[in-house]
Amino acid sequence: MDIHNRFEDLEKRVIELEKEVAQLKQRTPSAFKSSIPNPVQQIAPIALAPPKQDVIKKETDWEHLITRVWLPRVFMFVLLIGIVWGFKAAVDSGWITERLRCALGYLVGGGFVWLGFHQHKANRPLLSQVLLGGSIGLFMLTTFASHQLYHLIQAPTAFTLNVLGVVLGLWLSHKLQSQALAIIASAAGVLTPFLLHTDHPSSVFFVSYEAILFISFMLYAIRAKFVGLLYVSFGLLPLALFLFGISTNGDMKIAAIGISVQQFALLVSICLKTPTMPHQLRLLIPSFALTSIWFKVSYSDTVFNFVMICTCLIYAALTYWFNRNDKEKVPFTLTITSYALLFYAANFFNADALAGFLLVEGIIALFLGFVVKSLLQKVNGIIIYTLAFCMSMSTVLEGMRTILSVEMLIWLFILVTMLAMIKIVTRYGDAFTFRNIIVCLKYALGVLVLFFITEVTRTLAHDVSSNMQHLLVSTAWVAYAISVIAYGLQKQIKQMRLAGVALLFLTLIKVIYLDLPNVSLTVKAILFIGLGFIGLLLSRFFYKKN
Repeated sequence: MDIHNRFEDLEKRVIELEKEVAQLKQRTPSAFKSSIPNPVQQIAPIALAPPKQDVIKKETDWEHLITRVWLPRVFMFVLLIGIVWGFKAAVDSGWITERLRCALGYLVGGGFVWLGFHQHKANRPLLSQVLLGGSIGLFMLTTFASHQLYHLIQAPTAFTLNVLGVVLGLWLSHKLQSQALAIIASAAGVLTPFLLHTDHPSSVFFVSYEAILFISFMLYAIRAKFVGLLYVSFGLLPLALFLFGISTNGDMKIAAIGISVQQFALLVSICLKTPTMPHQLRLLIPSFALTSIWFKVSYSDTVFNFVMICTCLIYAALTYWFNRNDKEKVPFTLTITSYALLFYAANFFNADALAGFLLVEGIIALFLGFVVKSLLQKVNGIIIYTLAFCMSMSTVLEGMRTILSVEMLIWLFILVTMLAMIKIVTRYGDAFTFRNIIVCLKYALGVLVLFFITEVTRTLAHDVSSNMQHLLVSTAWVAYAISVIAYGLQKQIKQMRLAGVALLFLTLIKVIYLDLPNVSLTVKAILFIGLGFIGLLLSRFFYKKN
C-alpha cells in the first residue's frame, strides 16, 4: 500500500508540475521548447561579476614620447626650414634657374602624389589626404609662377595645366572616396581664372567656365553623396562672380545669367531622384534669393519684373505637380512662388496698392500653408502678411480724408483679411494648439473694428462742431458695444458678451477723460443720460438671460 500511495503522490506532483510549466510557457514562451517532453524547468546559470581589480596607473614613458612622437615633428620642421634656406641660397647664387625651379615644383608635386598613395595603402588616410591635397596646390602654384612670375608659358597653356590639376584632384577624390580632396579641387577650379594674366578678360568665358564648373561638381557631389562639396561648390560660384565683377569691372549682366544658370541647374536636379535631395532643396531658396538680387542690381525694372513673373509661374506649376507626386518638395517651391510674387509686386506697385496686394497674398500663402500642411509656408504667409499689415497701418494712421479714399479701401482689406485669417486658423488649425491664437486674433479684430468705426465717424462728421463730433464718436462706440453684446447673447458666447461690456466701460472712460473737458454742459448731460440708460437696459437683458 505504501508503494502504491507513493506512486499516486508522484503522479499528482508530476501533474502539478506540468500545470506550472504550462503557465510559465504562456508567460515566457520563448524560454521553452515544445519538443522537450520532460517538463523540467531549467535554471540559467548566474553570471558572476569578475572581481574588481585595482587600476594601476601606468607611468609616462618620456623616452617614447620624446624620441618617437616629438623628435620627428620638431626636426622635420627644422629640415624644412633648412631646405627653404638652401633653395633660397641656390637661387641667389644662380645655381637653380627659373625653368629648373618650375620643374622642381612639378617633380615635388608628383612626389607628393606618390607618397600620398603610399600612405593610403599603409592605412594612413589623413596623412594621405594632406599630401595629395598639397600636391594639387603645389601644381597650381608652380603653374602660376611659370605664367605670372617667370612668363615661361602663355595664358592658354597655364589655364590648361590648371584645369588638368583640377581634374587630377577630382580623380583622386573619386579614387580614394575623399570629400576633402573634392573640395580642394573645387576651390582650385574656381581660382583658376584669377591666376591667369590677360589684358582683356572675357566676361562670357569666365561666367561660362564657372557655371560649367559648378554644374560638374554639383553632379559629382550628388553622385558621390558629398554633402559638404555640394554646399561649398554652391557658395563658391556667387563669390567668384562677385570678385570678378569687383576686380575686373566685369559685365554684371552676364554674371546675373551665371547665377540664374545655378538656379536652373538646382531646379533640374530636384526633379530627379537623388540621395542628397534634402540638401538640394535647402539650397534652392538661397539660390533664388541670389538670383533676384543679381537681376535687380544688374537689369532694368522691366526685365526684373519679367523674370519674377516667369519664376512665379514656373514654380507655381512645379508646386502643383509636386503636390500630386512628391509632396516633400512642395514647401520649397511654394516658398519661391510666394516670394517671387512678392518681389514683383514690390517693384511694380506703389506703396498704397502694394499694401493691399500683399495683404491678400499673405492670406493666400497662409491658407496654402495649412492646405499642404507646411510649417515653412505658414511662416512665409505670416511674414508677408505682417509686412503688409505694417505698411497698411502706417497708411491708415495718417487719417482718412474722405469715405471714398485709398485709406478706406485699405481699412476694408485689413478687416476682411483679418476675418479670413480667423476663419482659416479656426477651420484648418488644431483646436488645442491654436486656441489662444484664435482668441488673440478675435480681440485684435475687435480693436481694429473700433479704430475703423472711429475713423469713419470722424470723417463723416468733419464739417460739424467739436461738441457734435465727440457725441457722434461716443454714440458709435456705444452702438458697437451693443452689437457685440447682442451677438454674444444670440450665439451664447460668454467672451463676446464680456468684451461688449468692457467696451461699454471703455466708452465711459473715454467720455469722462476725453469728452467732458471739451464739450458743453448740454452734451455732457446727453452723454451721461444715454450711457446710464443703455447700461441699465443691458443689465436688464442679462437678468432676463439668467
